[in-house]
Order: sequence, then structure tokens, then C-alpha cells
Amino acid sequence: MEFSHIHMLNDYSFPKDKSTVFKYMALNRFVNSVKSNQLVFVSPESWYDPFEQLYHGIDCSSRGYITEDIACMCVSEKSSTNEDACWRVYSESNDKTVRISIEQSVLLDLLENFAAKNGYEVYIGKVNYLFEKQDIKNLHVISNPNHAAYFPDKMTREHYLSLMLLKRKAFQYENEVRIFLVKDKIVFSNNLLKIECDYKKLGLVSNVVLSPYPPIREQGDFAYKVREKINKIESDQIKRELKDLLGCRIQQSQLYKV
Repeated sequence: MEFSHIHMLNDYSFPKDKSTVFKYMALNRFVNSVKSNQLVFVSPESWYDPFEQLYHGIDCSSRGYITEDIACMCVSEKSSTNEDACWRVYSESNDKTVRISIEQSVLLDLLENFAAKNGYEVYIGKVNYLFEKQDIKNLHVISNPNHAAYFPDKMTREHYLSLMLLKRKAFQYENEVRIFLVKDKIVFSNNLLKIECDYKKLGLVSNVVLSPYPPIREQGDFAYKVREKINKIESDQIKRELKDLLGCRIQQSQLYKV
């Protein structure tokens, strides 16, 4: 399929040695998205780290670019690098989390069709983790050595979106890739943009991994067998329900299993 509405930022391309990209998210949010047939994008205003949204919505008109609205979905190139940190970061109030494997080809087809029908353009780029917070904060200052690369006299949409790919070195373990939907005006609902997506019919998700249970140690815990049994019952129930919803492979992370 030809992707006339999908563009890669800074010469990025999806990894060619694998067919999927990965996304960590709360189990309940994922199930709600699947049941409602919706793929969710967010406004950068909802990003947690203030330094990654520092230049969101800035006025670039003096440099020839009229700032447009963007909605973003974040995925990861890798599934296992610093896996423990990812499970901890993306868990919400100790709720269960999942790591989903998203089929690249299915995702691109979905985005191309949505963009063509709804007047969007899609941009995909890898997050830049080269800077610390002072580097990002002073990027607009002319004396900054990186100023010209991000704030040239003639700014384009690509320059603006490259600012939306900046994240501090502390987050480098995420290996994050950002997918932007771009339009003059986007109507958000609670900072969310939801696009229609029948997960099971399309085969968008090919694998789901459930977050690991905390380690259970036999020594010093006389009830460890009970805890192991309860965890297995819960895990099996969740796997059955997800299997019915998606029809794909469902696994339980064994990160702490001896």
C-alpha cells in the first residue's frame, strides 16, 4: 500500500528486523479501548514531563510556520530493554499493566486510511534523548549551538514536530517512537482523540504480555503457595478474557519467576 499521508521525521524508519512495535499501558485502559473499538491519541498537553511539552503550541508565524494541532501516540521499538523500569513507570496506581505488540503494517494501513478520510497528515519520528533540561530550555536562544537546527529562519512543520520529539536523557531507556496526527484544528475530548479501530478484525495486536507479579519467596513467607495459586488463577482469567477479545497470543510476564 502506498502511504501518501504518512511521513517519517528525520529520516526515521520502523525497525526492519521485526514486524511489531510495542506499547505499555494500563490493562483497564487497553480493555476499554478494545471493547469500544478505539485507538487513542493524546494531546501533548497531557504529557507528564514539562520539558517535553515546553515548545508545544508556540507561535512560529514570524518564521513562516503557522502552528497546527497535533495528537500523539507513543510506542517503543524494543520490548525488553529495562523491562523492570517500564513496568514500574507505566503502571497506574498499582493496577495491572500490559505490553502489547502492534503490527507495523496494520498500524500504517489504519493510519493512512484515517488520514485520507479525515484530512490529517501522519508523521512518525524517534524521540531525541541527547539533551538535558537546560539544553532544551535554552534551545530557542540564538547563542545555543543547536538553535539553528530547531529554529531556522524558515520553519516548517517538520521543524516544529522535531521539537515535539525532545526528551531528556533520563528517559532514554524507553526507546520511544512518536506517531503524530496533524491538522489545522483537532477537536479533543479531555485531551484525547479516538479513532475507529476493530482490533480483532484488523489483527492490530499480535501479542499481549501481562505485567509480572511481585516476587514470592518461599523462605520467610509461610503463605507463599497460596499467593502463587491466587496469582495463577487471576492470570488465567485475564488471559482467557483477552483471548476472547483479541484472538491473539496472551502471555504472563515471568520477570521475577525463579
